[in-house]
Amino acid sequence: MNSPCLYIEIGQSSLKVLDGDDGLELPLDRQEDGRLTDSCKERLAEGLQSFLKQKSWRQRQRAFCAIAARGVSLRRLALPSSTTEELQRLLVLQIETEFPLPPDELAWGYSQLNRENLPANGATTGHERLVIAVKREVIEEYAEILSACGLNPVFTLGALARSSLCRQPPGSFAILDVGLRHSELIAFDHGAPAAVRILPWGGEDLTRAIEKKLQIGHDEAERIKITADAASAASAELQSQIQAALRSELGLLAGFINGIWTGRKLYLSGKSTRLQDFAPWLAAALGGSVECERIEITPGEGCSATTLGLRMSSGQEESCPLPILQYKREKVRAAAARPDKWTWAIAAVLLAIGALLSLRYAETFLRQPRLARTLKEMKTYRERLPNVDRELSFLQFLQTNRPPYLDALFIMANAAAPGTRFESLSMNRGGNLSFRGTMQSSQQATDFRSKLIDSGFFSTVVLEEQTPAPDRQKVTVRFSAGVTSQHSTIGGLPPSVSPNELKK
Repeated sequence: MNSPCLYIEIGQSSLKVLDGDDGLELPLDRQEDGRLTDSCKERLAEGLQSFLKQKSWRQRQRAFCAIAARGVSLRRLALPSSTTEELQRLLVLQIETEFPLPPDELAWGYSQLNRENLPANGATTGHERLVIAVKREVIEEYAEILSACGLNPVFTLGALARSSLCRQPPGSFAILDVGLRHSELIAFDHGAPAAVRILPWGGEDLTRAIEKKLQIGHDEAERIKITADAASAASAELQSQIQAALRSELGLLAGFINGIWTGRKLYLSGKSTRLQDFAPWLAAALGGSVECERIEITPGEGCSATTLGLRMSSGQEESCPLPILQYKREKVRAAAARPDKWTWAIAAVLLAIGALLSLRYAETFLRQPRLARTLKEMKTYRERLPNVDRELSFLQFLQTNRPPYLDALFIMANAAAPGTRFESLSMNRGGNLSFRGTMQSSQQATDFRSKLIDSGFFSTVVLEEQTPAPDRQKVTVRFSAGVTSQHSTIGGLPPSVSPNELKK
């Protein structure tokens, strides 16, 4: 018996469907701009309709769809407390500021981040929300195909769905999904998504490395890669060559990861990660301090970390805690509308009725929809006029209540000694500042605190933590400071103090 919902992963090279215990995997062919080819769309529609065996009397089935991270932007936005209607307007304003495209050209969604997992220092008033966005045309292309197959699709980000399968993850970790030619890396900080990236490395790189090292065909190299006992059954010399080729390619992958993420826990998914020594070799290539753990999934067609993560996130209910991408569906609904055998009969009846009406009454009926649309547009425009003053007041509120970020950073930059590195810094609206970093010695930390106090900008400066770094050559410090009352509002430095005097 089919489950009430379908779970679909739309990747770069394949589409995977999970319907209860049944699964389907279809290849994808894309153009140079990333859009699906016309032949691929037709093949997808035929394959999905054959798999679903959709009946005309059957209710449209809901499908949770996870898209790849290519072209997806992710932001964490701090917004003040507000009602649901005000929140939508605030998000639209922030999206216009943070993203290169206007909201109408984006498919975007949001979810509230878990405040229990966020850092306690520097907490801001209101709530922090995760916003993901992608070009609307990307979602509409997929929605058109799925709607034509009798499905009611909703879309989210596949990298977020995979996080549901991580067993007891720490506060900061990352998930690497190895695909055929590309991989996706999503990093989490304090339990909340921080960044998602596409890496130009996939399972084909391992196959080509074996193919080049052993001077064999592509199919034979692929068989050696995916066969669990291939290396153990080979001679010692052949086994050494295979391991050297794989380790070299994993070193390239580690270089891509180290340029983006420097955490301690890395979860792995994808077919290529089934290689017996993939996790320990990658951990060694990353420096040895990183723990790599593979996400174990039930093998089968349509089963992947993404589809299983979608099913775990949504359960068996028609709801999903992941951010759902919103987009305008007028075009999709028009494309999904399929004519039936009654269409022509209804059209003939309407034409007969129209012929019986006089031109006078026909003109009234023809002009009525246009007049109704005009009145609706005028009403909508009139209702939007009062919102301009409210939005202006909100922007003025943000302008007059922002903390003195730039002044504090200017003073800290002048007080810091060479070699100082700040890892994190936060300031709330009240002027309370907290930052963490590394310095060359304990004396530099003491001198840094003295300079901050002598500047007159901070009322209190407390060295809360001072511990040696793992390499024993630096010290890790954590400061907290409070801005004086005369500097805690807009205006920053007083007119009598110049930046040159602060340097002295």
